[in-house]
Amino acid sequence: MVDALKEAHRILRPRGILIDARPESRVFAHAEHQVAKGKYRSAGVIATAREELLNDRTSDRSVAKAVGSGWFRSRRAGRFWHRVLFEDRPSLQRYLNDHLRFVHRVRWTADAPKRRKWEEDPWAIRRAVRYEVFERI
Repeated sequence: MVDALKEAHRILRPRGILIDARPESRVFAHAEHQVAKGKYRSAGVIATAREELLNDRTSDRSVAKAVGSGWFRSRRAGRFWHRVLFEDRPSLQRYLNDHLRFVHRVRWTADAPKRRKWEEDPWAIRRAVRYEVFERI
């Protein structure tokens, strides 16, 4: 990632803007059941896979190095939540089975009878995305 940041510094004009947006691995993602049109309620949490936690820390160090080297200065940072929608719970599970970022099991807060009742209902994964806006120095 240091090479990518170095290249971004090279091609951006002074005071040019770079936006770094990455999944936020410091907080759990949520498995959510749709309770009404457009309304969801958390039914479990999903952790980030161990390998991805390591990748995220490495990326954090790369960004810190770029800022420390005087390539960029931070203008603003924050977090937003992003929903990935699924037509039913088996679709959500298939997604988790294929996804490298998340562990493949939900830590359920809803009990098994409720989950069975909601099996065919719409579901979502709500995950945090952190961002930081940098200005080229």
